[in-house]
Amino acid sequence: MADSNPNVPDAATGEDYNLSLHIGGLFANMAASTLGVLLPILFAYTTFNAKTTSKIQAAIQTARTFGSGVIIATAFIHMLPSAFGDLADPSLPEIFQEESGYTGWAGLIAMISALLLHLLEFAATQSFFNRAKADRQRQQGRVHAVDRLQDIEGQRGEKKNSAGVNEVDSLYEGKGGFPAGQKSFCQSITETDPSMHIGHVHGGEIMLKNKQTESQIQHPSVHSHDHCHGSAITDQEQLSGIELQENRSREIGTYILEFGIALHSIIIGISLGTTVGAEFVSLLIALLFHQFFEGVALGGRIASLNFRRRSLRPWLLSAWFAISTPLGVLIGIGIRSTYDGESVTALVVQGVFDSCSAGILLYTGLVQLMSAEMNANPVFRDADLKHQVVQFSALWLGAAAMAIVGKWA
Repeated sequence: MADSNPNVPDAATGEDYNLSLHIGGLFANMAASTLGVLLPILFAYTTFNAKTTSKIQAAIQTARTFGSGVIIATAFIHMLPSAFGDLADPSLPEIFQEESGYTGWAGLIAMISALLLHLLEFAATQSFFNRAKADRQRQQGRVHAVDRLQDIEGQRGEKKNSAGVNEVDSLYEGKGGFPAGQKSFCQSITETDPSMHIGHVHGGEIMLKNKQTESQIQHPSVHSHDHCHGSAITDQEQLSGIELQENRSREIGTYILEFGIALHSIIIGISLGTTVGAEFVSLLIALLFHQFFEGVALGGRIASLNFRRRSLRPWLLSAWFAISTPLGVLIGIGIRSTYDGESVTALVVQGVFDSCSAGILLYTGLVQLMSAEMNANPVFRDADLKHQVVQFSALWLGAAAMAIVGKWA
């Protein structure tokens, strides 16, 4: 965030404050933010031929990696120094002073924010994992019960009713039973391989009736051959569960990332809304660059979550990012006549918010973006050397570019 502007008090009398220019800056920030965050999402929802899609995905990946560097540099260069400066100002109470207080408030708040986010993400992810594990165990119990039916039938021998149909087929068909085509599939397996057969039940000796069984039998999303051979679904279900868990973990991380970015964006918007004179133009240009590439990083993250096409969540997440900085600018315009960036309240609020945002972006940037998508990503590790060099270069260039912008913003 930009340093407190000594020209702000002049705005109280209407001097040097160009309202039209500030409103134009508000819409310019909204346009840059919207363009950045929507580009990856729109491309992800658009169908191209295979070659074009591959090139677009590579370009989006590179831009997203560049944006990750921007986010990391934003925390290190823009937020932390500003937070340390605000919370060590001589006008603040003694608790912030070196002689009798504590001078590491900015770092402490950032550290606590990162640790709390780590705990929050773990708790949310663990809760989802536990539910997914319980669902898998219930499905396995259903499959084992059907397998047990097969074992019992194998011991008693294969019998057919007068119509030439296994009794288990008629039992299930009579009670809402197998989906259309499922029985014929099982019969085809039996005919192809006599060693694989479907058991049947005599006189209702075994009742396999529970909510999970009924749900799985009645929903065609469960493959018909699951009932023919339970072990055949284990690897597929496990793989699907792992993918679902990974997607859920990325989703939680994206929400955390957006919260940190939005918090910081509102603060820098307020700063832009209260800045006057020549400094406003340089700050506006820096923020347009800043918001665009932050948007690309966030949009790429949203696009990777595999939302359903009719889901509103990717668009709501994009909209919140797009309006966060303009919202801050609007607040700044509204309070320009009373806002004093050098007041104790303003310094403490700005320092605490910047510290929290720094902790959030450092955690998400270093752990979720840089480490998870590169070091811990088997696809990236198996990629060719050229791709790896391009991505590392993009990461460092993004960080370097944002560090340079730190001279003005």
